[in-house]
Amino acid sequence: MTRDEKMELIQRMLGLKHKIKVHDSMVSPESHEEQSVSFLSRWELEDELKAIESLLDYERQENVKVKLEHLREDYLSGKPKKKK
Repeated sequence: MTRDEKMELIQRMLGLKHKIKVHDSMVSPESHEEQSVSFLSRWELEDELKAIESLLDYERQENVKVKLEHLREDYLSGKPKKKK
């Protein structure tokens, strides 16, 4: 995933968090029908947010694996360190 794609997902994530806050600040629905619509719309926002967070978590885990491997090669291999 490219940096631009990650940034786009982060921006969408922030937008969804804002929408959830706005949703929570609205007047509570009075009827069961209104409550069910409200719950469903909130769940849809939360589900998309969780999906984005899962994608970003996976990307971060992969990035940590790569960095860990580089650290093992550079510092724990017993070879002399490369000078930059």
